[in-house]
Amino acid sequence: MNKKYIFRRIVGAISHSNFRRIEECATLIRWLDSQAGEHILDIGCGDGYYDMIIAQPGARVVGIDISKKPLAKAQRHYTGEQFEFLYMNAEELDFGDASFDKVVSFCVIEHFNNDDRAIQHISRVLKPGGSFVFSADSLSNPGITAEERKAHQQRYAVNTFYTVEYLQEKLARVGFAIEEIKYILATPYALALARFSWKLDVLPKALGVVKTLGYLFLWVIWKITSPFSNQSGTFQGGLTLLVRAKKKTDR
Repeated sequence: MNKKYIFRRIVGAISHSNFRRIEECATLIRWLDSQAGEHILDIGCGDGYYDMIIAQPGARVVGIDISKKPLAKAQRHYTGEQFEFLYMNAEELDFGDASFDKVVSFCVIEHFNNDDRAIQHISRVLKPGGSFVFSADSLSNPGITAEERKAHQQRYAVNTFYTVEYLQEKLARVGFAIEEIKYILATPYALALARFSWKLDVLPKALGVVKTLGYLFLWVIWKITSPFSNQSGTFQGGLTLLVRAKKKTDR
C-alpha cells in the first residue's frame, strides 16, 4: 500500500465523514466483495473515493456521473488501467449487454427521473448471476414527518423514496432476485442525530469550518455509540434502504 493511496484514504475519509453514510457505505462495499479481475460499474461515482477502495483487490472499476466537478476530480486523482470515469446518465447506459460482473450505486437511484429505465439498463449491462448492490433514500422511520420528507426531497433533489415492498416488485420485473435487504438508521436516536446533521447541511459557505467540525463531531459520536444503539436490523422503516440483488440466470 503506497503513501499516495494512504494519503487519499485519509483525506477521503475526512471529506466523506457524514455519519449518515458510515454504515451504508461500509455495508455496500462488504456486500459487493470486489475481487481481482472483476469488471465493476459504479453508478453515480462522484469524486471516485469509493472506487479507489473497490479497486484495491484488483478489480477494474468504471465510474459514471452527470456531475462534472466531482467527476473531473475522480479523473485527476485515479488513473491507470484499473479506473475509467465517464460522463454518462444511468438512464441511458452506453455499454454493451453483459459488460459487467457487478454494479454498485451509493444513494443515487432516488435522484433518477425514470428509475425503471435505469434499472432495466443495469440489468442489461450486468452478466447473468452478477450482483447489483445499492442504497436508496427511504425516510420511512415512524418518527419522520411529512414536512421533513418534503424538505428532504426539495433540498437533495430526491424524486422517489423506497421501501422494501416497492423495490422487491420493481427489481423482480427486470430479472433480479433480492439476496439481502435492510433498513439502517432506523432508531429514534439515529433520527435525532440525522435531524442535527440536516441543519448542518444548510449552513452557508461562510460557516464551512463549523459545518466540518459538526460533521466530525457527529461521526465520532456515532462511531462510539452505534454499537450500543441497535442502529440496524429488521425494522419497519429507516432513513436508508440497502439492497443486494442478483441477476437471475434463467432469463
